[in-house]
Amino acid sequence: MDPVSTPAATASSRQVTPRLDAINLMLRDLHTRHDEIRHRAAFRGCTSELLTVQQELVDYLLRMKSSLQGAETANPEEGLNYNSFT
Repeated sequence: MDPVSTPAATASSRQVTPRLDAINLMLRDLHTRHDEIRHRAAFRGCTSELLTVQQELVDYLLRMKSSLQGAETANPEEGLNYNSFT
């Protein structure tokens, strides 16, 4: 029997798939421009902090996604900026 088609492997992939789907949805949301939040941050004077937190969240989610997919690279986001505000 092929090890990929074993019940344990199938159950494991079912657990990872919703997690990857959730990560992809969050990344998509973080890449979406939210003007209401952007204006609130500008009014409160915390736009740069908001961008920093957004980038940290994207970096964290990309690391999680990479580890769930079994990627070899440690920092796929190194040098990239995913902020939707820039």
